[in-house]
Amino acid sequence: MPTYAFIEPQIIGHAHNDMHPAYGMLTPGISWDPPSSLIGGEELLARLYTAIRSSSSVTGSNYLNTTLLVTFDEHGGTYDHVAPPQAAPPDPSAPLGQFGFAFDRSGVRIPTLAISAWIPERTVVTETHRATSLISTMRERWNLGTPLSERDATARSFRTVFSLDTPRAQSDWPDVIARPVEPMAEPLLPLDAPLNGLGKALFGGMLALGRAMGATVPDVSTDTVITGAQAIAIGQDVLGDLFPAMRS
Repeated sequence: MPTYAFIEPQIIGHAHNDMHPAYGMLTPGISWDPPSSLIGGEELLARLYTAIRSSSSVTGSNYLNTTLLVTFDEHGGTYDHVAPPQAAPPDPSAPLGQFGFAFDRSGVRIPTLAISAWIPERTVVTETHRATSLISTMRERWNLGTPLSERDATARSFRTVFSLDTPRAQSDWPDVIARPVEPMAEPLLPLDAPLNGLGKALFGGMLALGRAMGATVPDVSTDTVITGAQAIAIGQDVLGDLFPAMRS
């Protein structure tokens, strides 16, 4: 089995390392739209890239056996002149969705970067890949079994992207130096404000995770008013033994 890590940027108080430019209406009746530059996300990518490039572990992960795949959950809202193409429905036997949607096409295009010693310099990939191409690649490379759905069954893997016979040396990788990240002008969400719908969903997911992992979880109903500060304290109490860094 491959060693796999999913790294998702986050916002904590006045600090952030994601690429969302702004946010709005996160609490009922209160509009929060603090400006947030993309530099925080760039700085995180620079640190990850540098860590992989400089890694020469003999027994573990190193620059020769690690691929950094950078992708996004959306296209940023800008206009795309390419119409979403047809795609196999994940489950052809499933009923139609809202407005008769058959889940038979892709969404808008999203940028994706693949960083590896086995990819030629300045490579631009023009073949069509999907978000499920990662699943397809892992299934193909490590013989992980049958497809999860028709989407990864028909998705092109990233195999042809890694086209070098001889890997690029660490000294041949470009230097990446991120610009300094300035703190956000104000916290994203006042901690004394009640959680909104999304916050409640995340809070419920956190409780479900703790329960599934055997932690002691308080009985909190879905209609209980919980502030951000209370949610953080409960999360640290529920998951703190499982993830000690949450209490640091």
